[in-house]
Amino acid sequence: MNSGMVRGIAFDCHRLLSPAQECSDKMRAAITGVSGYWVDLGGEEFKQHCEEWIKKMNEFKSTIAQIESNMMKYADKLQVEEERAEAARLKEAERQASERAAAAAAAAKSKGKIK
Repeated sequence: MNSGMVRGIAFDCHRLLSPAQECSDKMRAAITGVSGYWVDLGGEEFKQHCEEWIKKMNEFKSTIAQIESNMMKYADKLQVEEERAEAARLKEAERQASERAAAAAAAAKSKGKIK
């Protein structure tokens, strides 16, 4: 897994936050101003269920936000590791190229002395 993939997953988590807030807002609107008439017909129980659901939705949003944050931190860590690995790969490639050039120069010099 690379940093780009982790950032993509974090973005997917982030996309859950807006719909979750919207649902919570709609549920809050549904119970706002429940009249005494509806309270007597089970409205209070409905209101309590809605408030519990809103509480759980807020916990869900908090959990998703924490997961997103942790994933972004992990993506940052992976990116640093990827950059270090790439730098090491480039350094090794340069070392090998230098060795090949030195060997080719030595071979050419050696051929010149034999002739």
